[in-house]
Amino acid sequence: MVTIKEIARQSGVSSATVSRVLTNSRPVQPELRERVTEVARQLGYVPNTAARALVKRRTNAIGVVVNNLHDPFFYDLIRGFEAGAMQTDFNVVFCSAMGREIQQKQRYVRYLSNGVVDGIILYGSYDFDEALARELHAAKFPFFLIESSIDGVKTNNFLIDNEGGVYSAVHYLYNRGHRRIAYIAEKLAKRICAERLKGYYRAMQELGLDLPEKQVRYIEEDYRDGYSIMEHFLSYPPEQRPTAVLCYDDAVASYAVRCAMDKGFCVPGDISVMGFDNQTVLPDGYQGPAITSVAQPLYEIGFDSILSLSQILRGERKETITKLYQTHIAEKETVADRKKG
Repeated sequence: MVTIKEIARQSGVSSATVSRVLTNSRPVQPELRERVTEVARQLGYVPNTAARALVKRRTNAIGVVVNNLHDPFFYDLIRGFEAGAMQTDFNVVFCSAMGREIQQKQRYVRYLSNGVVDGIILYGSYDFDEALARELHAAKFPFFLIESSIDGVKTNNFLIDNEGGVYSAVHYLYNRGHRRIAYIAEKLAKRICAERLKGYYRAMQELGLDLPEKQVRYIEEDYRDGYSIMEHFLSYPPEQRPTAVLCYDDAVASYAVRCAMDKGFCVPGDISVMGFDNQTVLPDGYQGPAITSVAQPLYEIGFDSILSLSQILRGERKETITKLYQTHIAEKETVADRKKG
C-alpha cells in the first residue's frame, strides 16, 4: 500500500506537506500541490477514508434505510437515490429491514448514526417509524423522511398526496362510466394506507355513489391477497358485481388482474382494474396487460432527497425542507369505459 512517506520521498517534500495536500487542510504553494498530487496519482495512492473520517468527523456518506429493499416498488426510488449521489460528493449506503418489525430497522438506524454516515434518509411509512425519527431528532443527527411526518416536530420530509391520488382515481373511473367501484385496501399499519382509504371514501361520498361495506376489503398477508379478494368480488351477482376495482398498489392490482383473467373475465372489457404507484417492475413475473395506475414521482423523490440532504450536510441550506409531491393518472390497458346495458 502506498504511504504518505513514500509520496513525500519521491516528491522531495515533508510528510506534513503531503498530508496537507491530500487532506486539503491548510494552504500549500501551487507548485508543491501539483507535484505531490502528480506523484500520488502515479503511485496509485488511495486515501484511507476511515482514518480521514476520524480526523474530519465526516464520512461523505448518506445512509438510506427502507423496509424490504428487494420489493420491486423501490426500483425507481433507488435509481433516483443513485442518480442524486452522482451529482454530489456523497456515497450512498443502503440498508434493508426485512418485514414490519421495528427492531431491525432501529438497529440499522443506530449503526449508521454512530459515525458510519453523515446523514440518513428514512423511508418511513409504518407507524413505528415515528419513534425512529424522534430518536434521530433528539440526537440532532441530520436526517430526511420520505412518506412520513411527525406531529409537533419540524423535520425535513418529502410526502406524496396519497389521499388526492386515490380521490382522483375514483373520479377518473367515474368519468369512464363506472358507478360500482370497489377498493382493495391495505391494513392501516401505515400512514399512507389511511390516506389512500380516506381519498376513496371522500370521492365516493362526493359523487353520491353507494358505499356498501362489502365494496371495501383488506389484504390480510401481502399483495397476493389481491387474487382471493378479486375472486370474492367476481362471485357477486352481475347486478352487484363491481365494474371497476381500485387497488391500494400495483402489486395488489397485478394479482387482481391475474384472478379475473383466470376466471374467464376480460380485463378491461368485463371489469376494469386500477392500481397505485405506477411501478416499473411488477412482482412474480406478471405478464398481463399494463396496469392503469396513479403515478407518484419516485425517481424524482429519490433524486431530490439526496441532493437536499447533501446541501444540509454541507451547510448550504439551514431551513427545514418540506415538499408535497402530486400524483397523476398513468393511463394504460386495464381501464375501459363501462359497458352500457
